[in-house]
Amino acid sequence: MLGAIIGDVVGSIYEFRNHRSKEFDIYDAGMSFTDDTVMTVAVAEWLMLTDRSMAKLEDTMVYWGKQYGGAGYGNRFYCWLFLPQALGYEDKRVPYNSFGNGSAMRVSAVGWMFDSLEETEEWAKRSAEITHNHPEGIKGAQATAAAIFMARTGATKEQIKAYVEQKYGYDLSRTCDEIRPVYRFNETCQGTVPEAIVAFLESTDFEDAIRTAVSLGGDSDTLACITGGIAEAYYREIPGWMVKGVWEKLDEDLRNVVCNFAKTAPYFLSFEGEDFPRISSDFIVELDEDEIFVFGSNLHGFHSGGAARAAMDKFGAEWGVGVGRTGQTYAIPTMHGGVDVIKPYVDEFVEYAKAHPELRFLVTRVGCGIAGFRDEDIAPLFAECVELKNVFLPRNFWMVLKWDE
Repeated sequence: MLGAIIGDVVGSIYEFRNHRSKEFDIYDAGMSFTDDTVMTVAVAEWLMLTDRSMAKLEDTMVYWGKQYGGAGYGNRFYCWLFLPQALGYEDKRVPYNSFGNGSAMRVSAVGWMFDSLEETEEWAKRSAEITHNHPEGIKGAQATAAAIFMARTGATKEQIKAYVEQKYGYDLSRTCDEIRPVYRFNETCQGTVPEAIVAFLESTDFEDAIRTAVSLGGDSDTLACITGGIAEAYYREIPGWMVKGVWEKLDEDLRNVVCNFAKTAPYFLSFEGEDFPRISSDFIVELDEDEIFVFGSNLHGFHSGGAARAAMDKFGAEWGVGVGRTGQTYAIPTMHGGVDVIKPYVDEFVEYAKAHPELRFLVTRVGCGIAGFRDEDIAPLFAECVELKNVFLPRNFWMVLKWDE
């Protein structure tokens, strides 16, 4: 999913001024997320709901679409979002028989959510037909999601290519060198998805996949979005500097959906070849005997809200103790000053963790709740914990820490 978003951002400035070479600056000040990212996030949020009805999909897409009304939607999709009467319907939104590539650009989360190829293709169909109910629109979404599912479950490029060609009839035999000179702007699934898959098939790593996709020209952001979604699943790593470049362009609402999806689906965020098994849950409800709950407190030890209240109610934190170890908890005060004031207490925690390798420390988003700090403020204080195998950090902290490498 993040790979698709990166492809969208990188391709955004080349959509209307194609660059038919793999040599270009990956990140430019003018790059930004577009409708591809917004609708990718919308589909991901829908998949995380208990109610995955078509009505909920419509509600979710409309909500996110209106939050980012200037993201660059196609004309008919814009009407579907904002002016359904312009499509000839008075009081409801209906599919408009589209075979545009919008169905494929938003589908990457589907490729991560389900346990079988059959389920993946069925839910890709549902995600498409809310608007793109033309057979080609559905096919584009299904082929993209199938490629992502196969990539993340260990299929080879040859197996992915053979399946997509046989099942969906796309011609994947052309090379990028053959496509590039003759390819023109094309917003259809049948004129985008095959080219995006070929770009992935020819790539050597994630960065090369994005560069290759953009170099083909055409609808660059969507083409790179589709390629990036597949490449992320296949290569299982994204360079940290590429993550940083796109993460800084997303606002907190978009970031939160990406991180929440990573906790809900069998989806990983992997950078520089390293997966992160040492991720602490946002919802810690029980501890093993050797686990310690690390939370943000105040110096007075008044544990009346947030993680501090949970620490006292469930894990043995003592009222009136605002620093250090009590029960199966460790308190780090965050309510009495800025980051510089908090740092010595984090340093004390790090030394304590080093001295107790027999324990596992589950760090919450210390300081990022009631205290009001951002992950970007607090995570760097825990940088040394990256090398401590007995310290588990929140996913949001990992995202920040891996930027800085």
